[in-house]
Order: sequence, then C-alpha cells, then structure tokens
Amino acid sequence: MIVCAPLPALLSLLIAGAAAASAPRASSTASNWDAADPELDPTRGGKIRPGTPRGERKRIQAEAFVHVVSEMMKSGDDSMKERGTTIVDAGCGGGNLALPLAAFGGPPGWDVEVLAVDVNEFALARLDERAERARASSDRGNCAKIRTLRADLADAAAISAAIPAGRDVVVASLHGCGASSDYAIELAHSLGAPFVVCPCCTAKSLTRRDDDSSNSSDGSTMGASVRRSGANADITYPRSQWLRDALSPDPASWDEYALLARTADVGLGPQTPSRQREHRRRAKRIVELDRLAHSSERYGYETRLVRMAGHDRRSTGRARCCWGRGRARPLQL
Repeated sequence: MIVCAPLPALLSLLIAGAAAASAPRASSTASNWDAADPELDPTRGGKIRPGTPRGERKRIQAEAFVHVVSEMMKSGDDSMKERGTTIVDAGCGGGNLALPLAAFGGPPGWDVEVLAVDVNEFALARLDERAERARASSDRGNCAKIRTLRADLADAAAISAAIPAGRDVVVASLHGCGASSDYAIELAHSLGAPFVVCPCCTAKSLTRRDDDSSNSSDGSTMGASVRRSGANADITYPRSQWLRDALSPDPASWDEYALLARTADVGLGPQTPSRQREHRRRAKRIVELDRLAHSSERYGYETRLVRMAGHDRRSTGRARCCWGRGRARPLQL
C-alpha cells in the first residue's frame, strides 16, 4: 500500500538539494511567425488554434529548440561546419518541431539536415505533406533538407543506419510521451551525441510494453499509443543511483517512484490549484533530474535542467528541457 502523506516532505528534501541544477534558462530567438511560411508555424501548418495559450506555447517551444540546437552546434569544434550535422527529431509527430528546425536550425551557412523519426505513419505522412508545400513556396528551399523515418525510438540501430556516415548528430525531442523521452536520450548516448529533450506524460513510462496486465477491463489490449509510450525491459526506473539512494533501499522504492511520476502528471489529489501545481512542478523536476543524473553517472555527460524563457510558469513542468552532451564539449547557455 502506498502512503501518500510523506511525499511533499520527500519532494522538498530532494528539491532543496538540487535547486541549483534547475536555475538556467534556455533563451528563444524571437520569430515573426506571421511572416514565415504557414507550414512552419505550429498554429497554422500544425492546426493548433491561433491566439490560444497552447498555440503560443508551441511557438515558444519551437523557437527555444531552434536556439538551443544552434548553440549546441556552435559550441562544438570548428570541423563540425564542414562535416555537416543531422538533427534527429525523435518522436516528431506532424512536424511542429522538425519543420522549424529544418528551416532555421543551425548557424548560418552550416550544412544541416533534419531526420524526423516517428512510429506513426499517419503523422509522418502529414509532415511530408507540410514539407512539400513549404518547399514549393520557400525561396530559400531550407525544407529540402528534411527526411522522415518510420521507426520505434527503442530501435537505435535502425535510426543510426539512416544517418549518413561522418556527420555530427544532435538529438532533439519535444514532448515525447513517457519512456519515449528516455529512448531519445538513450539514442543520443548510443551515438555519442548531445541532446535536448522536453518530456511529458511522465506516468506513461510506468506502462511496460510486454505487460498484458495493462489490458483494459473489456479484454482489449492497451492502445498502440500507450504501448509506444511505455518501456521495454532495458529501461528501468528510477533511472539513476542518485534517486534510488534517495528513495527507500528496498524493492518497494518502485512504488515511491511511481507515485512521483503520477504526481508529476496529475498532482496529489484534492488540493488547491496552486498547491497542486506546485507539487506537480516539484515531482516533474525530480523525474527530469533523475534522467539527467543517469546520463551523467553512466555516460559521463555534462547535463543541465533548464527552463524556456517566456514560458508560463503555471504550465507545471512542460517548459523544462533536459540538456546533455559529452564533457569534451561543454554546454553553453
């Protein structure tokens, strides 16, 4: 049986010890979206209603990712410009991030392409249609350098095989549900690449892809989207020794992590809205720091948890990005 009462104290303890890790902010480069090709705009080409908070958040997120990826490339060695860079959009959906990255990502004059990866063939078809329309109307033709790949993010070998030899790689993932974000980070590790990941739907990672007990009460199997958001046996939680040490040392610590993950999504139950948002933010921060600690502990990456500048703080954690890269190339904010 899970006891809920001690959780706020646990959250406060962990956050107090890790507050410095979440201080930096990722700036965004202001874009005149109304003047851009409509297919590049999440609120027009992406069919998100213009003028809504969600639409504005998507624009800010795309701007921030373009800025972060470009800064990651500039902080590498000088030969990166000649080798060219492939930006992998892991879990690209219909292209709300991939298309702005293809058009605006990277320093001016660099050889940049985007490999947009998703397991959903309908989303990829939608992205291809948007890219084709953008290529037809763009004088610069930037969207010519975007390719799509239907693949499970857990299949790092298939994704690696689609990247031309000799190119540098940056892995980006915006709102990959559940374990999709962990697989995006693991993809970066396998490639020795830097990553910027903004996770969401934390509790979906608790679904095991091979667990038939997650079937619905009417006997049907779990939805494909839920299964894709879950983890195989190669992804375990907590991700880091840091968080395992902070939780109970016995196997029941999984229950404590599960409570953290669910709190990050929905809060602790009957509370005032402000208290619920606060607990969600704190729990989400711990889950993201756990991902980053794993990257540092096992792969020696330098990591940071940053917040997108200009993003509404009430959005309960979706404004935070996980950054990581090998220590040979320090991160530049």
